[in-house]
Amino acid sequence: MKDSLIKKNITSSLFKELLKIKKVISVTLVGSFVNQKDLTGISDIDTVVICKNLNEKLFNSCIEVVKNIDLKKCGLNNYSLKINPTFGPLKFDRSNIAVVHLMIYSVESHRQHVIKSPFTCFDWERSPIKKGYGLKEIFPVGLLQIRDFLEVRRSLGNYINDLENNVISYREYIFISGKTTEKNRNYNLDNRHKGEYTYHIIRNLISNYLKLCKNKNIHFSTNQIKAEIQRLFPNHGEHYANMFEKIYRIKCQKSEKFPELTIKFTKDFLNKFQQCIKKDWNNSIPIFFIRHYQTNCNNGTFLGQGRNPSINTSNTSYPQYQLGSKVYSSPMRRCIETIHELNKKTNIEIDDRLLEFNYGLAEGMDYNELITKHPEIIARWEKGEDPHFPNGENTQDVFTRLKSFLNDLKKSLDKNKNQNNISIITHNGILRCLLGNALGIKQKDWYKLIIPHGEPLEFLYYQNNFHPNIPRSLWNKVLKNIGYPSA
Repeated sequence: MKDSLIKKNITSSLFKELLKIKKVISVTLVGSFVNQKDLTGISDIDTVVICKNLNEKLFNSCIEVVKNIDLKKCGLNNYSLKINPTFGPLKFDRSNIAVVHLMIYSVESHRQHVIKSPFTCFDWERSPIKKGYGLKEIFPVGLLQIRDFLEVRRSLGNYINDLENNVISYREYIFISGKTTEKNRNYNLDNRHKGEYTYHIIRNLISNYLKLCKNKNIHFSTNQIKAEIQRLFPNHGEHYANMFEKIYRIKCQKSEKFPELTIKFTKDFLNKFQQCIKKDWNNSIPIFFIRHYQTNCNNGTFLGQGRNPSINTSNTSYPQYQLGSKVYSSPMRRCIETIHELNKKTNIEIDDRLLEFNYGLAEGMDYNELITKHPEIIARWEKGEDPHFPNGENTQDVFTRLKSFLNDLKKSLDKNKNQNNISIITHNGILRCLLGNALGIKQKDWYKLIIPHGEPLEFLYYQNNFHPNIPRSLWNKVLKNIGYPSA
């Protein structure tokens, strides 16, 4: 039977069995099983399952239904089935063994996985082989950031720590007293996993770096990975690229005869990679977008351009930071006073394009009052349209102002590349447009973004683009209302 038909049969069987379970809302096949046209180099069948919630009974139900798959009918004669329900790059396939890497999440644990493992989840979002809700619909990664290479799971530090301890770190569920938790485990590196883990590390780091720089979530071929290795490492690139290809060929042969110095090579690669990306981004310009401190009018009513309250100085919980060498601000009092709280001597460049929404006649109303007086606006919102506030602006108007400001900022930065960093003090509406657009969220959902007062949101100006560089813990707060609701 042709490989393409075997893959189609396996896919259909997985969907059929897993979607029998009522609380399963999403099944997605990911990894090499999706990327490869044939079965060459495929170690396992990575399958991501999202349930509304998760307990031991539901977890075991998912495993049991996958056991029902008839490999012979799929075209894998004389094969036995193994299920790997752990989280991590462990490999259990052997000759005549088909491994289903079954990764089961609740909606909430998937959200947490996106925050902690954006590289993995970003790659999963790309897969077209899915049934039910798409992973991006449940909770989006948004995009990759340069700080992710230092701060998240499967980051440089995580890989280096694993290799220093001669292990692969992974996780598995434990169920105690009705509670589901993830337990961190380590698997000692045997001969096979030394090569498999090296391949995983190099391919994923280079692939994720290409995704970041190109701002595209696409699959990169082995030749594209090799080309980027040679670009990044002008003095060692050919050696690294050839070693990567050699390890890939051994992996495809399902052999354990990897070069003796594989781990030493991988450690050296990681150190050089860290130096290279630091050098690559060394000339990027930090830009901090900040929502003004809270006012007494931030009370659930529409606060735009029609009222001009002072900030509430009784709140002392805001983070303390230095404003940039250049400060742009909305002309509203709450923005100017926020700047003076941080640095009274700062020179400010006022820009009307940074103003909050003009809510027109809705200024000062709460949502319920708007429903009563202007039901036609609510009706259009519910259809996904973008109506103007009565005698005011709509989201596209505000976004157009923001784009105009950012285009002029680009011109200024290109003329003066010696600027250290920049601070921009503005409003909720502007920042929702900024982040919603950057993350690829549908415009009709931008209003759901939660922008904290006084919290700097870092972007880096790099290669003529503004790249978010915001801690994932803060993304969790900003995106709280986005996606499928947690159980």
